[in-house]
Amino acid sequence: MLKTYNVAIVGCGGISHMHAGWYVNEPRVSLTAISDIDSERLKVYGEQYGIKGQYTDYIEMLETEDIDLVSVCTRPKLHAPVAIEVAKLGVKGILSEKPMAENLGQAREMLETCSQHGVKLAIDHQVRFSAPYQAARQMIVDGVIGDLFRIHGVCGGGDLKDNATHTVDLMRYVYGDRSVNWVIGQIERIGTPTKYDLHSEDFSIGYFKFEDNVRAIIESGSDTAPGYHHIYCYGTEGEIELAAPGGPSIRYRTSGSGGDWVTPELPSESNPVRDMIEAIEEGREHRSSGHQGYATHELLMAIYESSRKRRRIHLPLEEMESPLTLMVEDGWI
Repeated sequence: MLKTYNVAIVGCGGISHMHAGWYVNEPRVSLTAISDIDSERLKVYGEQYGIKGQYTDYIEMLETEDIDLVSVCTRPKLHAPVAIEVAKLGVKGILSEKPMAENLGQAREMLETCSQHGVKLAIDHQVRFSAPYQAARQMIVDGVIGDLFRIHGVCGGGDLKDNATHTVDLMRYVYGDRSVNWVIGQIERIGTPTKYDLHSEDFSIGYFKFEDNVRAIIESGSDTAPGYHHIYCYGTEGEIELAAPGGPSIRYRTSGSGGDWVTPELPSESNPVRDMIEAIEEGREHRSSGHQGYATHELLMAIYESSRKRRRIHLPLEEMESPLTLMVEDGWI
């Protein structure tokens, strides 16, 4: 008989419907309770998903209900504070939305608190579970394109913390989540842009070096090359292209294909909820674990820090505040 996990969602905004979809389609979970400060929205959400446990205070919800898993779907400023408090209240796993936190200090506290209380922490970089990116990762491991030497990622129309966090995370993922040695980057702000209550930017570019000397470029914002999570992987024997604008989700070409593009067979897909359950039961890390989320968030913060300091930033990053926030506080408007 399958063990059933009781689930709660904190925050009933648009992104929470994606989480609810995973839960209602997973036979091993029961969507038990929800919490939101907007009582009207809470009522509508509860009726839509048939959830009886409805609370305007998530602490009260977790002290009242027997909850195993929690999705944190609040506004970004609250991701870290809510996840940290949830971790102290006896749950087994937390799936928190991206960006992981407002700054690296908060992200570190999330990791430390979850570790202290034995809680699995995952950050919702859900595209890691998409079949094309899984296939690309395996093809690189198998040497289909020879030795990888460069990755180029494009996130058109999105800022670093909201959209390009996925692109950067995917660039790390397809190359086996290897460590990065240093980052150099620049951003452009026109006026005082914000995104979901956080300081934002209009355009950014980052260049970073993996531990084995493979290089990567990320461009994001309002004036990039065409593409959304569009990633090129260049190898000594060929190349892989993901999410080509107007093209297939993945294609590759090598000398063996005569230079012609080939579309590979794709693996089956999972999702962050299913992987959370399996990670708990198998005693392993989640594919999008808090540690992976931290590594991706550190890269984003390092791009800001490089723009602020006008130099390369060697990792681990020492600055625990958001360098973008520091730039704004120093008078950059």
